[in-house]
Amino acid sequence: MIAQKKGRGAQINTHNRFDSTASFMFWEDAQHDPEILEQDKSTEFIQVHAKTIVNKVDSPDVPAAWSINPYQGCEHGCVYCYARVTHEYWGYSAGTDFESKILYKPDAAELLKKKLSSKHWTPSPIMLSGNTDCYQPAEKQLKITRSLLQVFLDHRHPVGIITKNALICRDIDILTKLAEKNLVHVHISLTSLNEELRRNMEPRTASVKNRLKTIKTLSDAGIPVSVMFAPVVPGLNSDEVFDVAEAVKEAGAISMSYTMVRLNGSIALIFEDWLRKTYPLKANRVLNLISAAQGGNLSNHNFGERMKGKGVFAESVRQQIQLARKRYKLDGKMPAFNLNLYRANANGQLNLF
Repeated sequence: MIAQKKGRGAQINTHNRFDSTASFMFWEDAQHDPEILEQDKSTEFIQVHAKTIVNKVDSPDVPAAWSINPYQGCEHGCVYCYARVTHEYWGYSAGTDFESKILYKPDAAELLKKKLSSKHWTPSPIMLSGNTDCYQPAEKQLKITRSLLQVFLDHRHPVGIITKNALICRDIDILTKLAEKNLVHVHISLTSLNEELRRNMEPRTASVKNRLKTIKTLSDAGIPVSVMFAPVVPGLNSDEVFDVAEAVKEAGAISMSYTMVRLNGSIALIFEDWLRKTYPLKANRVLNLISAAQGGNLSNHNFGERMKGKGVFAESVRQQIQLARKRYKLDGKMPAFNLNLYRANANGQLNLF
């Protein structure tokens, strides 16, 4: 049985926990944009003029100290996405709203330029997409992520990227120049080699074939690529650890890491509704296994536990990952970022020679 709404992960719009209050968005700074073409007409795009673009990351579970999210909400529609609950802060639902009401920041590059030009800024790696994918479908036309990469190149500033979209290959011209100076790391998220599962669970992401091709294309161009086997969903993709490791190694990945699925807040309702509609015969077992892998609950807010899980099942996955990395030589380290090339006063194109 397949999900009822084709092309969408969430099948429901859950209640917004902030519904009794006004949206936190400054609506006078938001403008609905009907002119983003080549998109599903059921998706609404909302222009937001943010005042800042670089965010401090306080979580001890995340290695990057800073992040940039040019988009809020994500049309990829991954049903398990931990970022869904952040859409509630904008006055929307974590359900279908998250993937059909996309906020974008057209001034992102100018804001980044201002930040990196500040005399108070000390160079530190910035992660593109700590929340939603910077290469989601709207990026094809808006090119906000590409403009950000150009700013990083102009300032010789290190940047990390997390994505599950093959669109990143469009920007290989900029990425190779960054890689030549050890200024970029790319992390490709790959959840399964099963295309049917990928299509159901991550409906608008790149196919398995294209994701593996993306890893190879970037790696062959000299761009360091790590793979995130994420999230591990017990009972759905948890038996694929070694197969995924073998495939990404063959494609050229340097390393592989993972996270365990966690269903915080309304994500649990969204995921369970999707699961019972899409894989009804597996639903109870999968939910029980997820709970077992997170210490007895579908959710886990505890730093140090929430990303890798807790309990016997989580330990079994950890050991499998460890063995797979060793067997396929995926325990390599990404090259160290070069922080010595940074220049606050970028003047046009960077001279790489």
